[in-house]
Amino acid sequence: MNKYFQISGDLKEIDFPAILYNIDKKEISGALVIKNKNYEKIVVIRNKRVIFASSNDDTDSFKKYLLRENLINNKILKKNGEYVKKNKIRFRRGLIELGYFNYDEMWQYKQDHLKNIVFSLFNIHEGYYEILTDNNYIEENIVLDMDIPSVIVEGMRNTNINKVINNQIRDIKNVYPFHTETIPDLELKAHEIHILDLVRKTPGIEKIIEASELLEKDTLRVLYLFLILEIISGKRMGKKEVNIEENISGLRLFNSFEEALKHYNMKYEMIYKLLSKEIGPIALSILFKEVNNIAGALPFYLKKIKLNANGTLEEDMILKSVWYYDFGKQGIEFLKGLEEILYAEIYAVKKHLGIDYEQQILRWINSKGM
Repeated sequence: MNKYFQISGDLKEIDFPAILYNIDKKEISGALVIKNKNYEKIVVIRNKRVIFASSNDDTDSFKKYLLRENLINNKILKKNGEYVKKNKIRFRRGLIELGYFNYDEMWQYKQDHLKNIVFSLFNIHEGYYEILTDNNYIEENIVLDMDIPSVIVEGMRNTNINKVINNQIRDIKNVYPFHTETIPDLELKAHEIHILDLVRKTPGIEKIIEASELLEKDTLRVLYLFLILEIISGKRMGKKEVNIEENISGLRLFNSFEEALKHYNMKYEMIYKLLSKEIGPIALSILFKEVNNIAGALPFYLKKIKLNANGTLEEDMILKSVWYYDFGKQGIEFLKGLEEILYAEIYAVKKHLGIDYEQQILRWINSKGM
């Protein structure tokens, strides 16, 4: 998905399932906070799994969920409320002691309730998100504990996001198979596999819709799901699109952290010069802000960097943090972090100067063998 993924941003620029996918791909753990004028919802993610969800929206409460699903009625709710108050116990414990639910039922209903909160976020396209990477601790006995791709698949099946889908897919004319090797890890249904078979036969979305056994809105839903998970791509690939780790393996061989850092600092300085030429000294603060936005996805020794006046990373502080590491063992992680910073800075250029300037930087880097 988006190699310029930011740790915070506007939901008009990226939707919730795409945020989840990027968190999974970049192996970020923390609390994903979704805010708008009406509520705040939090999804706790740890080790590529959705662990818990909470909401300050009253309609998302466990009581309202049970009523909505007809698992209890108002009479039971009132009786349990009186019992809970009298015995000073939790709401869930009261329902069990009164015999309305057994343990298996309570665990299932609470997990379904957590999924319901997560799935409600698939419909959101206004507001802001932020990932708090130092906040993924919870004190809850009943948790969700689902891997992120499964959450995305099930969420896309159970929510109505046709407006979002249309906005995201409207400019794509053709789609092609991409990371199809991930399919065995997903529990796809027959009608979803059917859409992938159509993609293999023809790239044209209009032709896929015409040949599909599904309604148009559901065909687009499945195509969008596959685009999010990178099972298909809007671009034809001679080879698979190069990701950060694959790109690093093709770079020149570095012998030390210092050599790698100097190499990347040449790129950072070039980006700063271009940006400052067009918008002045504010370029430095813009670059720092974009890099700071991805701090949660960086190794700890790159989280609190300083930028020199020429746009390069302050080397001494970084090198002091890695002096006891073996470059042969930690080099790839170090390079991945430097690449993330590079992509964030290129994104800053694109955001403030436009795609032509972004392409200019990419051409320069490629022409210099960087």
